[in-house]
Amino acid sequence: MMPLMETKEEEWLRFIDTLSHELKTPLTTIIAAAGLLAEELQARGDESCQKLGHTIIHNANILEKRLVELLDIVKTGSGKLQLQVEPVDLKSLVLGTCMQVGPILHNKDQKLSTEMPDSVPIIQGDGQRIEQVLLNLMTNAAKFTPEGGNICVRVRRQDSGLVVDVQDNGIGIAREEQGKLFKPYSRLSSDRQRHPGLGLGLALAKQVVELHGGRIWVESEPGKGSTFSFFLPRSSARERPQ
Repeated sequence: MMPLMETKEEEWLRFIDTLSHELKTPLTTIIAAAGLLAEELQARGDESCQKLGHTIIHNANILEKRLVELLDIVKTGSGKLQLQVEPVDLKSLVLGTCMQVGPILHNKDQKLSTEMPDSVPIIQGDGQRIEQVLLNLMTNAAKFTPEGGNICVRVRRQDSGLVVDVQDNGIGIAREEQGKLFKPYSRLSSDRQRHPGLGLGLALAKQVVELHGGRIWVESEPGKGSTFSFFLPRSSARERPQ
């Protein structure tokens, strides 16, 4: 039996998937080798070369992240991204993500605070994907908040679910530019000049939140900081009765 011909969308997805894996294989080897080299240079006390090793690792990790983002945004756009739904302890997830971004905030002398109820209900969702959304919002907050600034992560109940707010006192975003934020490859002009990237993080965050049956939005004013928020229902869109 002859296989059915692929649609252009399926062919494009398969191409991106293949390209991503082809690039990730040597990239993984580069990261591992650079890590061993950095350890060797540390043992020798060669600080100048050690910095070069860490630069290689840092930029290789960025490339790996971009590949994952590219593959994810293609999958979400084609409906191929599937959630692994399970009970999620959002309070623990938030605290764990705060620990992950701790070193980034420390380097900029930024202060992080959290506000959560004593009891946060368990939700049904994909914990890894929700963590991906939160990590993106928190790293963005750190990126656009000056040294010594403040970032607050807040969890609050709303209707039949939970809202997570990531608030900063950074540079803020003009109203006319806010509509671009959640579109793939759309980046603010100031962002393009100072920070490299494909502009996929927030677009992917929007796709993931909407796959959960939720929504994501921003409130911001130039010079007054930004608050990125997303709502997640207690049960995922896949589990609610139709």
